[in-house]
Amino acid sequence: MQDGAPHAARCVEPAACSSLDLHVIVPVPRATLYPLFFRIAVDIRRHLFELFEIEVNSRNAIEMIAFCNGFEQDHPYIPSDVKWVLDYKRFQAEIARGNAAAALAHIKTAIAVAPYHEDLQKVYRQMIKKTPGNTTLALIISCKRYEANALSVAAQLDQVQFPYLIITGNDTAPIAHPSAIQVDAPDNYEGLPLKVTAAFRWVYENVDSQVGILKMDDDHTLVDPAKMLATVDRLKRDDAYAGFPIATLEHDRCWHWNKCRDPALNRTVYGRPFVQPWARGGIYYLGAGPLEKFVFATMRFPGLLAGEFYEDKLVGDVLAFEKVTLHPLHSEAEFGVSTDAQHRFIES
Repeated sequence: MQDGAPHAARCVEPAACSSLDLHVIVPVPRATLYPLFFRIAVDIRRHLFELFEIEVNSRNAIEMIAFCNGFEQDHPYIPSDVKWVLDYKRFQAEIARGNAAAALAHIKTAIAVAPYHEDLQKVYRQMIKKTPGNTTLALIISCKRYEANALSVAAQLDQVQFPYLIITGNDTAPIAHPSAIQVDAPDNYEGLPLKVTAAFRWVYENVDSQVGILKMDDDHTLVDPAKMLATVDRLKRDDAYAGFPIATLEHDRCWHWNKCRDPALNRTVYGRPFVQPWARGGIYYLGAGPLEKFVFATMRFPGLLAGEFYEDKLVGDVLAFEKVTLHPLHSEAEFGVSTDAQHRFIES
């Protein structure tokens, strides 16, 4: 295994695996794999311990991947306590092959299958561990259609030397800018919750797990840079989730109509309940702590995104699940910005 690979994680389930080290690679004679794979395929539960105990290295990694893939293809039902082991073995195999991106995808799948396995989460943390930068990064959430808007906001942030990324989905052409990235999400209206979730996760995994995020739409104008910097600095010290609060039970549950690419969604009424006040989506702040909680909650429980059209409410609801409450601001102007954009909330 390469230096920097995950260390010292322990299996929690099945119970018989509790003493195994998940990262050590010990050569296994190639000839022993095939009969062992056959026994496992015949009775997976009986031989699950044997599968878990196989130490994966570059010489048996391809066979391990082929077995795990073939087993899933041959079995229409796989218990979750078996599925996470298959995903974990694929993770080990990709590590042995030096394919970090594929390994990361497999460990995240294993976490979603076994969301209470803290040791799987430790492996994930070790994979993305970086030297803390203790910074704040603006995320300009946009799409190819509104490229000009995004570039305008970026130019304003350049003037005050505030670091940023322009975020778009990956099903359209990229925005031509050195700080523009495409995340694994569609560039349509209904894909916005997935886009923001993917953007937060991308920052956590690729920039810094200690970064704070200033999420902003592409229709804002920076009018008071000093106020923006002061507000962000204060919220950073507080490690806050902060923004203009939406606390009313009444909001337009058909706001997404005539905006979605999927025609069926343009006649689907929003069906999720009010959970707690959340920050209106034009601009809000997530400290490093709330960001990490959001990333882990949505990775462990991807069903939290089901039925969600509104990314700002998604963030508030997920953080409520993690017992993080909103730090309310009097208005979005506290961030030193202005916007003429409409919102979906019914004034009481």
